[in-house]
Amino acid sequence: MATLIPARTAKRQRLADEASARESQALAASGKHGPSSKSIVIQFRSGQDGEDLGNHILLPADTTAKQLELVVNRLRREFGKKAGEEEEEEEDVPYAFHVNLPDVAAQVGDDGGKVTSNQRIQIHKSIVEDVLSSWQSQKLGLSTEDVLQVIFQPQAVFRVRPVTRCSSTLSGHSSPILCSTFSPSSKLLCTGAGDKSARIWDIDSELPLHALTGHSGWVLCAEWEGRERRLATGDMSGDVWVWDAMDASDGKVGRRAWGAAARSKESVAAESAEQQQQQQEKDEEQKGRPTVAERRLARASGPKGRAFKGHTKWITSLAWEPIHRNTTSPRLASSSKDGTVRVWNVSNRTLCFALGGHSASVNVVRWGGEGALYTASSDRTVKVWNDQTGQLIRTLNDHAHWVNTLALSTDHTLRTGPFDHTGSFAKPSPSAVQAAQTRLKEQRARSAADIVGAPDAGQYTELDLAAQASAQTRYDASTSNNKFERAISGSDDHTLFLWPPQISGDVSLGAEGGATPKRPLSRFTGHQKTVNHVAFSPDARLIASASFDNSIKVWDGKTGKFVATLRGHVSSVYRIAWSADSRILVSASKDSTLKLWDLKTFKIRVDLPGHEDEVYCVDFAADKVVSGGRDRVVKIWRN
Repeated sequence: MATLIPARTAKRQRLADEASARESQALAASGKHGPSSKSIVIQFRSGQDGEDLGNHILLPADTTAKQLELVVNRLRREFGKKAGEEEEEEEDVPYAFHVNLPDVAAQVGDDGGKVTSNQRIQIHKSIVEDVLSSWQSQKLGLSTEDVLQVIFQPQAVFRVRPVTRCSSTLSGHSSPILCSTFSPSSKLLCTGAGDKSARIWDIDSELPLHALTGHSGWVLCAEWEGRERRLATGDMSGDVWVWDAMDASDGKVGRRAWGAAARSKESVAAESAEQQQQQQEKDEEQKGRPTVAERRLARASGPKGRAFKGHTKWITSLAWEPIHRNTTSPRLASSSKDGTVRVWNVSNRTLCFALGGHSASVNVVRWGGEGALYTASSDRTVKVWNDQTGQLIRTLNDHAHWVNTLALSTDHTLRTGPFDHTGSFAKPSPSAVQAAQTRLKEQRARSAADIVGAPDAGQYTELDLAAQASAQTRYDASTSNNKFERAISGSDDHTLFLWPPQISGDVSLGAEGGATPKRPLSRFTGHQKTVNHVAFSPDARLIASASFDNSIKVWDGKTGKFVATLRGHVSSVYRIAWSADSRILVSASKDSTLKLWDLKTFKIRVDLPGHEDEVYCVDFAADKVVSGGRDRVVKIWRN
């Protein structure tokens, strides 16, 4: 389980102090700040408890966010030390900074419309660029002669303990393990294999809870719903199955779900035949034949329900609608080798729409948090779609070969939904609660129109409200410091592209760094072979890419600049996964090993041998890692 930040080693502390001293000297050096070398008086205040950190401090107006972070960490160590005590060794904490300005009357923009005041101004680059140059500051007459109150908010108040050992080897599958994924709360695990089955495991006991049978082909992918109520699996035959991860009525795990809280319209027609079946049961009982109840019981021992059919080739990826956008009945998107993406209404088992704009296999689908679907295809394009209408918004076609992998800067937040790093619902903000109430009423109104027997329009449970508000709070926090969600794509052409925020529906997210939505923010080069997998760190500050050239490369998540190359594997790297605190990366390789990487030193922290053959899949949750591969076993790794 995640813990508070522990003490660092003396060597790392000495290096950090030397770096801090160099930064302080750079700040104090005269003539180094160009035309904006004026100083400004800063008062730091904690965003957690509202208390001031030390006294006023004089800093250059062009002090960057990174330099502010160094100053705050130094002040925190200085004022956190009690008289007579030796200073404890602490690791620097990443901070986000913002300034709260008073209300400013709306002003008229260039287009004649009114520009509303942004009461919170984030410091992304420097004080002078983000705060003093803003129209709010100019309207207030804010200058370097004023005392500027800067609010700092820690971005990682917990630390994940690195795994060091294999705690258990889970057997049960009779074919290679092709996919593995932890549930949003990290309490359950799903694995899919070539034996045409998926399994749900309890992480605490490390025992199997249920075998999910019914697939007619290899189970290639699995995806949990954000609230952990349902699980979707896709197979080689092109079928998608949806399962109840936890049946609230009896606590059983693994039952197929086709709308547990509501009845589809088709089910109403079957209800009228119930009385006829009861009469038929009496007649058959008199004749000595199995009753309807007995036949149902016999059928219950085999596969139940039906699959979502429509794809003509195997399923490549699955994505659930984010919980903060639809809590009560999130939809499911599936991509396929047949070149299409289908969006399903899971509650009433209907197809919402199919996206058929690609001319080759769709390798990845991602459901963004701003109302967009992202798809990557072997036709060398990435497409962005409106998730309500299915209308194509934009085609991004800078790649020269197949696009194999795609990731969003908000992936970790969207995947875990309302759950924080402890596995509990995050504490929602008051504004998120109000927004959740409005959105839930809209969702219930739509459900009432589509599903017979659904709860009355505008009604919802306290659990629905808590989940919606918590998910919204976590999503707002993840995007506040990163200016909306970005996308990163990797290709067979050995390159990656970092894409700016896109436009979905009536939500204009704009572009950054002078890039237009159609043009990438950055082009990453350096890999010598196919880029197989890419992932943003949970805090979106870093990007990691895995390649068949046996290496992993780390890039800056905002600028796209190269950071480091992680070398240690002797064969292709298949998958990578981040720890929740963004400090550790785990990789799975064809060389039958997993490796744990320290993102401070960019070196191997722990080598994890144990598999007897290629490792196809890996996932990281809390302080646990799961891996599976060609040796047909699932391994759980712990501290």
